[in-house]
Amino acid sequence: MKRFALFAALAALVAMPAWAQTLKVPAPAPAPTKSEEAKNIKPMPRHLTAKSREDARECLKFSTNEEIIVCAEKFL
Repeated sequence: MKRFALFAALAALVAMPAWAQTLKVPAPAPAPTKSEEAKNIKPMPRHLTAKSREDARECLKFSTNEEIIVCAEKFL
């Protein structure tokens, strides 16, 4: 019986942080509302061309990110 009481007390001590967290549940933050203009914005469609189907791995020979980006934009 003493072992059962010891086990129950130990289980209660281990579970106390979980019980404390459930008592302090903050209210959910309201979701940000989007304006009508933001809802109506659509991305420009990009049509595939013969150039966009080519292999752009040649751009990886450049050393900086800016040079790679400028080269890769030709393939969009």
